[in-house]
Formats: sequence, structure tokens, C-alpha cells
Amino acid sequence: MQKNLLILRASPDWNTFDMERSRGFLRSLHLPEDLVIAFAALWDKHFKVDYRSVRAQLKTLALQTYGEVRHASLLRHEEWDGAGRPDSRVAFVDDDDWMSPGLFESLPATTSAEDGTRWGSLRVGRIFAANGYAEPPIQRRPLDRIVYTNNYAVTAPALARLGRAAFFEHDAAQESFDRPGFTLITSKKYLSCAVKHPCCTMSANYLMSRDDFRSDPRREMSTFTESVHAVPLDGIEEWLRKPFAQFRQVMTDAVRPR
Repeated sequence: MQKNLLILRASPDWNTFDMERSRGFLRSLHLPEDLVIAFAALWDKHFKVDYRSVRAQLKTLALQTYGEVRHASLLRHEEWDGAGRPDSRVAFVDDDDWMSPGLFESLPATTSAEDGTRWGSLRVGRIFAANGYAEPPIQRRPLDRIVYTNNYAVTAPALARLGRAAFFEHDAAQESFDRPGFTLITSKKYLSCAVKHPCCTMSANYLMSRDDFRSDPRREMSTFTESVHAVPLDGIEEWLRKPFAQFRQVMTDAVRPR
């Protein structure tokens, strides 16, 4: 079997990350450019493990899951030539999400007509709303037309025809998948997980909008750790159990008081 590719999007060395570099990224998302700097300062003031170290540990966990995906190679986007291999697929990942080891084995075999494929996406984390813990910390996102950050792959002919920019980010991939004539294969299996951990950008943006978090983030993190520890491992997808158990240990250790 030809090897499939996992392409890692922008991913800094979190242990040495210069917080000032976050400003440009945040501006591109139309978010406050000092968001990460302010969040990290608040985090580091209250918790045992600093923001950079938490991000580094979560990246290590994500890369571990990518390294365990069978029949696949992981490439940083800087190393990728923008092409795919015949009879295989190219998927795109961030540095804090997880993939099933059997991802490519679980998808239908590629065909000459296929342009792309999509599968079920799990989500770990609180919902970004006032009643964020009313839902369990692991959710099954609806399997519909939506292309998330890590639940799609494309073929070599589609890349050759439309180019890497048409698929590299999920919003561009959504437009490409919705094109007339784009041949899409859908799997109903849940084979990847988006991890909306407390230190991710979207979580930080929500939490920093709350007066109660800014005044005392320890209460939020106490609720968060209780929530993830309440999930029985035997009640979730088998492939998810190992990274989820490691994740909740990382977060529990991280949020101990300074």
C-alpha cells in the first residue's frame, strides 16, 4: 500500500515560543492581538505548569497519535511539495488534535473518481457558552457537509487540479468540497478528534471574555478537570482512550496551584 500523508500546519517550538509572534496570527483571525500574551500571563500566575509547557506537552501528545497512524507519514507543511502519492490520500492536522491509528485503514478504498473524503469528527472540551458543562466533554460533531480542521483528506488528482491552497486550511477545503463536480466519499466512522483544550486560541478568547475567569481561573479549571475525569474510558471510542487518558493527566498536573 502506498503511504498516505499527514501534513502538519504551522506549529512552533512551544517551549521557546516568543509570545510577540502571536500578534500577527491573532490579527489574521480578527481577534485581539494581545489575547495570547494576556492569557499566558494570567495562566502562569496561577498554575504550576506554564502556558508554553502545556502547549508543548499537548503538541507531543498530538504528534504521538499522528506517529501511530498506520500506512502514513507525517510531514511539516514546510517540507511538503504540495503533491500526493498515487492511490493514497493527504490529510491536514494541527499540533494539538488526535487521529485514530486506523484512520486510513478504516476509510473506503480510493477510486480513480474520488477527489476527497470526509469522516466523523469528535470534539474534546467545554462548549464556549455560559452553560458550557451542560454537554459532556467529548462530543460527536454532526456528520454533515461541514469540513472541520482534521476530518478530511484529498487525493493526488484533486491536489494537482486545484492546488494545495484549496485544501490546506479547512475553510478553503469547505469551498472546494462544495464545488459542483467535486467527487466526495463520506465515512460515518469517527476517526479524528479536535481538542479544544483550555489553552487553545478559541478557548482563550472565550475564557478571557468572562469576568469570573479573569478574576480567578482556578475555579474554571477545577470544573474542567472534574468534567474530563468523570468520563468513563470504556464508554468512548477505543482508539480515543489512550490519548484522552494522557490528556486529562497533563491537564490535571498543569493546573495544580503554584
